[in-house]
Amino acid sequence: MTLFVRVEPIGKKMNRLLIESNGIFIGEYEKSQQADIDRKIEEINAAETTLLSIYEKYGEFCVRWDGKAKSIRVKGIEVGSIPKAAWRRASWQK
Repeated sequence: MTLFVRVEPIGKKMNRLLIESNGIFIGEYEKSQQADIDRKIEEINAAETTLLSIYEKYGEFCVRWDGKAKSIRVKGIEVGSIPKAAWRRASWQK
C-alpha cells in the first residue's frame, strides 16, 4: 500500500500533513513549516508499516513530537511511536 500525504495550510507558516491510504484518511502527522514538509513526508513513507498497523488496530491517529519521541496517539492516548530509523534531520539542523 502507498500512503498519500495532503498538505493543508493552517496559517501563514504552518501546515497540517494529512495521511491517506487508498483514498481514505487514516491520520495526521506533525504540523510542519514549509521547509520541513519534504522531510516529514520521507518520515511518513519510512514508517508506512508502523502507521498502517496502528490504523488497522486503533483507527485514525495523530503523530506528535513530545520532546523525546514522535508519539502516535489515538484519542489522546499514546499507542506507539515512529521508529528512530524513520526520522530525518530537521531543516534547521542542516
